[in-house]
Amino acid sequence: MDAAGFSLRYPEVPGPPPRRFRRSAPGEGISLASATEAKAAGVREAVTLLATSFNSVELEEVFRSEFAPRWQLTFRAQDQAEPVESRAAWNLVATWCVAQASGQVPKRSGLTESVAWFRGSTPFPVPALTSLLATGVLWRAQQLLLSSPLDHDFWDLFPYILEAHGPGSRASVMRDPSTVVAREAKRKGGVFYTPSDVVDYMVSHTINNYAGDFPRAKCLDPACGTGVMLLGLLRAFAQCSAIHGRATRLDYITSSLYGCDISAHALDAATFVLLHQCLPELKDRGLSPWEAWHAIRLNFAKVDSITIASANGSPPSPSLNGRLATKQQLATASSTWLSPVEIPFHEVAQAKETTLGFYPTPTVPFQLLFPEASQGFDLLIANPPYAALGERSDYATLSQEYLSLAQAKPATRHNCFPLFVEMMWRLTSPKISSSALVTPLSIAFHRSSQYEGCRYGMYWQGGKWQLAFFDREPHALFGEEVKTRNAILFRLENSETPKRGQPAAIETGPLRKWTSRTRRTLFQSIDFTPLEAINIATGIPKLKGSQQSHAFALLRKRLVRLPSWCINLTTCDPSEACSTAETPRVFVGGTAYNFLNVYRGFTLDERSVQPLSESSIHCLEFRREADARAGFAILSSRLVFWLWHVMGDGFHVPGWLFDELPFVRSSFTDAQFEQLAALGATLWTQIQQHRIVSVNGGKQTIAFRPLALNQERDAIDKLLIEAAALPATFAGALSDFVLNTVVVDPTDKRRQHLQAYFNEDVEL
Repeated sequence: MDAAGFSLRYPEVPGPPPRRFRRSAPGEGISLASATEAKAAGVREAVTLLATSFNSVELEEVFRSEFAPRWQLTFRAQDQAEPVESRAAWNLVATWCVAQASGQVPKRSGLTESVAWFRGSTPFPVPALTSLLATGVLWRAQQLLLSSPLDHDFWDLFPYILEAHGPGSRASVMRDPSTVVAREAKRKGGVFYTPSDVVDYMVSHTINNYAGDFPRAKCLDPACGTGVMLLGLLRAFAQCSAIHGRATRLDYITSSLYGCDISAHALDAATFVLLHQCLPELKDRGLSPWEAWHAIRLNFAKVDSITIASANGSPPSPSLNGRLATKQQLATASSTWLSPVEIPFHEVAQAKETTLGFYPTPTVPFQLLFPEASQGFDLLIANPPYAALGERSDYATLSQEYLSLAQAKPATRHNCFPLFVEMMWRLTSPKISSSALVTPLSIAFHRSSQYEGCRYGMYWQGGKWQLAFFDREPHALFGEEVKTRNAILFRLENSETPKRGQPAAIETGPLRKWTSRTRRTLFQSIDFTPLEAINIATGIPKLKGSQQSHAFALLRKRLVRLPSWCINLTTCDPSEACSTAETPRVFVGGTAYNFLNVYRGFTLDERSVQPLSESSIHCLEFRREADARAGFAILSSRLVFWLWHVMGDGFHVPGWLFDELPFVRSSFTDAQFEQLAALGATLWTQIQQHRIVSVNGGKQTIAFRPLALNQERDAIDKLLIEAAALPATFAGALSDFVLNTVVVDPTDKRRQHLQAYFNEDVEL
C-alpha cells in the first residue's frame, strides 16, 4: 500500500485500447516487422531524401544548437560514428510527425511549419534546419510523409518506425535482397524489435514484484533504443495516474524514466516517442516542445552501458549537478536559450578537486551519469543486445568488473547480454528493487565459462529470481521473422528476500510453446515454480509444478551417470549406423523436437537414392548386447525426453546431456534390468515401423519416432521411476508433458493430427 492507502499491485497492463488488435504485437497473420515497414516506407524515403540533400557547412553547428543535449558527459573511446546528415533528417521527420499529432499546426503542413512549432518562442541564435534545404526537397519530403496516414497503427508502431536500421530479417531478405545490409547490421548489433505485448508483460510483472511506490520509482533501461520499454512504463504510469490521480506524464518522464544507448539517434528517437505522449500538457504549462524535448533528453546518456561501474551509493559531486539544474530550468517555461554543454569524462574522472577521486580504469562511475539515483535504480527493464563483445581495449577492466568474464579467457565471441544480466543487481538498489530482462534462452543451458560465471553471480547475489522460458516453435516470442528461443528474467529485492552474498531464491518455468492463436493468452498463463536447493551455475532447469521440481532434485542427487556404463561415447557420421561393428551401439541424433531420435544399427531402403546426411550423431558403445538394449530403452523413455527439455534448448542434443542421465547398470535389480533390456529389444522392433525419411539439400535424414508406442514407453518409464525412487504418479506427469509438448494447441485443427499418436486404439 502507498501512503494514500492505494494498492499498487497492478493487473496486466493493457496498452492503448486497440480497434481490433495491436500491430505492435505479433499475432495470427501479423508480423511486427512487416507491419512496421508498411507504415514506415514514406518516413524512411523522406529521411533518405533529406539526408542526401544537406550540403551546407553550417549543418553541424545548426544541428548542435537544435538537438545536442543541453548537458552531457562525452566519452571519446565510446564514440559511434553517426553522420550528422542522417541524424538531422531523422529528427526533422520525427518533429513533423509529433507536430502533426499536436493539433497545433495545420493538417498536412510542411516541415518548416513543424520546426517553427517545435521551437516555440525560444530565441535561437541559428536558423532552422529546414533553411539548409531547398524548397523542392522540403516539398517532396512532405509528400512522402503524407503517403502514410498518422492513424492508430502508425502511433502504435512509432518507436519501431524510428528505428534506423529498417527491415532486416531472413524473411525480409527473401522478399527483398537489398535488405541484407540492414539484416547484417542488426545481427552484428544484436538488434531486435521488442513486441509491445512482451513489453507490457515485462513491465506489469516488474511493477507487481516491486515492494515500493511505483510512480515514484526511478526506472532505467540500459539499452533503451528508441524507447519501447520506457514507453511501456509510461503506459503503466498513465493507468496508475488515471486511477490514483498522480503527477503529469511529463513530470513522471523527467523524474522517473532514464535510458542509456550507444546510438545518439536512438536516444533522440526515444525522446520524440516520449514527447508524443505528453503533448496536451505543454500548452497548459507554457512549455515549447523544444524545452520539453530537451528536459526529457537530459535523462538519456550516450554511453556504452557495459562500462558503467556498479552503483555504490556514493554521493555525487556538487560540481556535477549542472544537469539537474538545467533540467529544472527547461521544465519551467523560461523561454530562454540554453547552449549545449559537454563535459569530457576523462577530465571529470581525473580532476584532483572532485570528490569522486581518481579513476585509473575506463569504467564510468555510476553517480556521474545519474546522481538522482546514486543508491541504484528502483526498476530496471531492458532488451539488451545479443551481440559479440568484439575487440575491446578495456577487456582486462571488464573481467574485473563482471563475474561472467572473470574466469573467461579474452575472446571477441563472448556475448554482451550476460553483462546486462549482471546489471540487474549492479545498477539497482540493494534495499528495494525490481528488474526484468529478455534474453536468449542460452542463459539457461550454455556451458561456457562466461555463462556459468553469470549464473554463479545470479545465484550468489541474493534476491529472488523468476524465470520464464520460450521456445521458437510453433511460434516465436519476437514473431515469425525473428525465430529465436528466449528467456524473460525477473529479479526482485526487498526485506523478505535473501541478502546479496547469500543464495538467491529461484523460481523457474517450463519451456513454453504456443501458436499464433494462443499468443493473446500466453502472458496471462505464465506462472513460476520454486526450485529445491540447486546451484544454478551449471544450468537453470525449466520446470513446471512442484512435482517436476521435486523429481528433478531427486535425480540430480543421484551420483551415477550414464557415460560410466559405456565403453565409449563419441560422435560419428550417420552412415556408421548402417555398418557393422564389434561392439553393440546405440545412436542418438544431434537435433530433436517432438522426440529424441534414438536408434540401433539399421539398413537403408534399397530404393533409396539420396546419400545420408553428414550431420554428426552421438554414438554410445556398450560391452554387451543386453546393456545396449537397456541403454536404448532408457534413451527412448519419456523421462529422458523430459530431462533433455528441462536442461537443454528443446532442439540441440549436446554431448553433455548424457553426462546428466543418472542411470547405469547398477541402478537396477537383476529383474528390472532383464525387463528393461527386453523392453528395449521390443521397442526397437516396433519403432522400425515408424521410420521417417526427410530429404534436405539432396541428402536424407533417417529418424525413428516413438510417439505412438505408448505401452512400451509406459513400461520403461515405470521401471526408471522405480529405480530412481520417484513418486509413481510421476509417470502420468511425464505422459502429460509429452502430450502437451507435441500437441501444443489442441484447439488448432492444423495440429489435431498429432493427437493421434497418444490414442492407444489408433493404428499409425
